[in-house]
Amino acid sequence: MSSDYQTIAGIAEAKHTVKKSRFFGEATSIDNRAAVKIFVADVQARMRQATHYCYAYRLGSGDEKLEYATDAGEPTNTAGPPILAVIRSTGLTNIIVVVARYYGGINLGIGGLIRAYSTCAKTCLENAVLETRTFYHNLQVKVSFPQIGAVVILCKRLGGKVINIEYDPNPNITIQIRKKDLTTFKEQIKGIETTETE
Repeated sequence: MSSDYQTIAGIAEAKHTVKKSRFFGEATSIDNRAAVKIFVADVQARMRQATHYCYAYRLGSGDEKLEYATDAGEPTNTAGPPILAVIRSTGLTNIIVVVARYYGGINLGIGGLIRAYSTCAKTCLENAVLETRTFYHNLQVKVSFPQIGAVVILCKRLGGKVINIEYDPNPNITIQIRKKDLTTFKEQIKGIETTETE
């Protein structure tokens, strides 16, 4: 399993107008659902006059993939799902796309809404700068003092990161391991007297 994935750098934007309704798309990378709430709240704060804030996001990959979409008051399946379909088509993950709509007084119909939200989301991601990142798994490893060095060396040899080491009352090491190396780490750490916690 690869630990690498593609997402976007910074914030990508797009504008789209259909029959006086204005659509403003914004996309950014996220690492968890808490980041979703923060980004949506930020868009709402900056675009206070919008009538709808529709969005979709995708986190993780494979069996751990999490996807969500909301129409946010638009007719069912006319906004959120089309945005999610655009995200899926790019293969990107750990990403959210929010499309804020300012209603222009003319109804667009089901097909018109689907096209408008899809187009805005697609343009937004086409304007994005892509970057490759790595999925990590966080672990806490409890060790005796003499074993600290062995755990740190094993972590670094597998391309992991030591986030923190607490020494009181007993050593507790917080590390990040690439997901593809997690099984190897768990097998090799058995040779060291430790207690591993997720």
